[in-house]
Parts: sequence; C-alpha cells; structure tokens
Amino acid sequence: MIGKLLQHIRAGTKRLAINNGCLNNVPDSLTISSMAFQNNGRLPEKYTQFGENISPPLEWHNLPVGTKSLVIIIEDSDVPLPMPLVHGIAYNIADVTIRAGLQEGDIPTVPVTMENGPRHGLSVGRNTLGKPAYIGPRPIAGHGPHHYYFQVFALDRLLPRFPGPPKRKEMIKAMTGHVLAKGWLVGVYEK
Repeated sequence: MIGKLLQHIRAGTKRLAINNGCLNNVPDSLTISSMAFQNNGRLPEKYTQFGENISPPLEWHNLPVGTKSLVIIIEDSDVPLPMPLVHGIAYNIADVTIRAGLQEGDIPTVPVTMENGPRHGLSVGRNTLGKPAYIGPRPIAGHGPHHYYFQVFALDRLLPRFPGPPKRKEMIKAMTGHVLAKGWLVGVYEK
C-alpha cells in the first residue's frame, strides 16, 4: 500500500555521484560488469537484504594510464527520498585488487572497525545509515523497480586518510580533481 502511494516519488539519476557537477567533465570510459547480473538486468536476491545481503562481484576494464586507485559508490536512484540512498562506499582499491576486481562479499556487511578493517585491499565509507559497510537493497514492496548504480571512479592517487569512515559528500570532495574516468553498472530489483 505505501509502495503504491509513493510510486511516483523517486530521488532520480541527476543526484547520483556520477552526475555530480564536479565530475561532469570526467569521461565515461570505464566498462563495469558482473558475473552475477547483466547491466540493467535483475540483481539476484542473494545480494539483497531478502537474501544473503552480500556485495556482488564486480569487474572493470579500460582503466586509464596513471590509475592509482578506485572508488566504488553504490546508490539506489529510486528511493522515495530527496537524495539517492547510499548502499556502500569502497575506496583506495589498489594493488592486486585493482587488476582482479572484487569477489562477492569483498565489501563487508559488518561495520568496519580498527580491529577488522580495512580488508581485501580496500577501505570502506559510510552508507546512508551511517555504518561503514555494504547494505543490500530492500525496496518498499509495491514501489516498482529500483535501479542500483554500482559507480566506479578511477583516480590518479590514493585518497588521504580520513578521520573516520567518510560519507558520500566527503568522498566526492576528496575525489574532485583526481578522477581520470568513471563508469557504472546498473542492477534492478523490485519487491
């Protein structure tokens, strides 16, 4: 019932990180893919809160020369809020991981602390709930399809140490002027 009432209220794609004004001139030259789903295909339930709630595997191609690290920001553009909902931020993806991609579950679902993180050659920022972890999709029943953008940014440096896990706004500010290329993969899920 609530989903139907809110069906026409959506954050929209204009407010996604990839469309942030300071990133407008960055080429969309990265190719992002997943063995788990096709671009604009159904995101398997395994990667949602209705399933195992683990992050899906991701691969990227066409990294520009000079790429030192990657940032991934996962957002829901269809949430009935003024801004997209951040499902996860992973940054300073470098070394072996930058070449190999991420396996499922590499972005932790348990909040990262000094004792258990960083891991898998990456650091984790805060999701919309304020936790440094991945939270799988859980759209409102009856609201219609939700589009989950797995946005990848190639940077010319590692990001400096933050005083705590960064939020989306802090991440974009730190990336500004250092993004060489961007790309995205969209998974669709509906309840």
